[in-house]
Amino acid sequence: MTDDLDFETLDLHAEDAADDPRVRGWLDAILRGFLQGRPTDGFREKWLLVARADGAVNRGVWDSPAAGLPADVPVATFAHFVKDLNAGASMVPAWMITDVTVAPTHRRRGLMRRLMTENLEAAVAADVPVAVLTASEGGIYQRFGFGPATREARVRVDTSSRFRLRDRPRDGGRVLMADPGESWPALAAATARHHEVTRGALGRPAYYEEWLSGYDWDEQSEDRKLRLGIRVDPDGEPDGYVAYTVKEEDDAGEVKVHDLVTANATAYLDLWQFLADIDLAPVVTAPAPAVDPLAHALVDHRVRRVTSVPDHLWVRILDVRRCLEARPWFADGSLVLSMADPLGHAEGAVRIDASGGRAAVTPSRDAPDVTLDVETLGALYLGDVAVDPLARAGRVRGSDEALARFADLADGSPSPHCVTHF
Repeated sequence: MTDDLDFETLDLHAEDAADDPRVRGWLDAILRGFLQGRPTDGFREKWLLVARADGAVNRGVWDSPAAGLPADVPVATFAHFVKDLNAGASMVPAWMITDVTVAPTHRRRGLMRRLMTENLEAAVAADVPVAVLTASEGGIYQRFGFGPATREARVRVDTSSRFRLRDRPRDGGRVLMADPGESWPALAAATARHHEVTRGALGRPAYYEEWLSGYDWDEQSEDRKLRLGIRVDPDGEPDGYVAYTVKEEDDAGEVKVHDLVTANATAYLDLWQFLADIDLAPVVTAPAPAVDPLAHALVDHRVRRVTSVPDHLWVRILDVRRCLEARPWFADGSLVLSMADPLGHAEGAVRIDASGGRAAVTPSRDAPDVTLDVETLGALYLGDVAVDPLARAGRVRGSDEALARFADLADGSPSPHCVTHF
């Protein structure tokens, strides 16, 4: 039951927001929920600055005081902001859900369900066609219609003398080393180019500027270990960068890549060669695309070892027409697709008429060729998973002919890659 609780949306733009006990308590609840230390005053200032820059909407649930203890820290939190998602054929506004917590004292009382359903209704009312999130736990968000739509690998690469790239086209670009405190314009330019050309890429929250300029959000202090390599194209324009630190591991250095963003394969492989050329550090650990060109560019592919491939971006379709018209299609043809949606936002059938890589999507009363639920549509949306394995799992249903036609229409390159964490 939630009748005894106070649900409130904070005003982060109020003049006194920094001193509002509930705003301060909301941040305390986030750090507590994600097992981090209590915030310093400097951390609070930076957090409020970036939340305002993102236009974040922060909602919380407060319980009544008891035993003489203050009740400024909420028992549940929920936030969202809106950025653009590259759906593969065009950009769509994406409702980015984050900072979802429920205190251990208030589990199984329906708080998260109420916050989520109300938030998705707000997204629909705001005419935002898709919601996205990243999940700390894998079994929570399917019931709200989210499907895991991208993955991000973790790789461990031996960059000793065994590391060699095959011969490949070069364009005359180069990699420069730079100081984090002076490099944000170049990093922002490279990120914008990456976003423009990368299926699954998201606009980045404002905290990235603080972090890549040398602030450690985890330690709540200046980060003096962060290093940058920035790749510039033949015209001297940034088209990629890598942010990394080096630590001592078993009497040798190990490079840990924290962020690797590129607008093309040449920049990506040039930055990997740069990492391999760092002296006294024969191992690099890094995030990587689930489908990674490095694996095929190495002379000895065994120097690269995948340590995990977890899901990353989860997608929840809200406006079927706008979402499907924003993604690419890989054959010409027509199909009637029927969606089941427990929350009703994507419920119904549509006709997809694809031609020349794009599709017109219209409501349909015809018998469906293919049926699926909105969670499955979210998983399929960016192309990380194909139709066939989901059909064999019983999650996409239709005749053999209809499933083959759907696969012809929906499956194709490029695979998605999302480097934004939020």
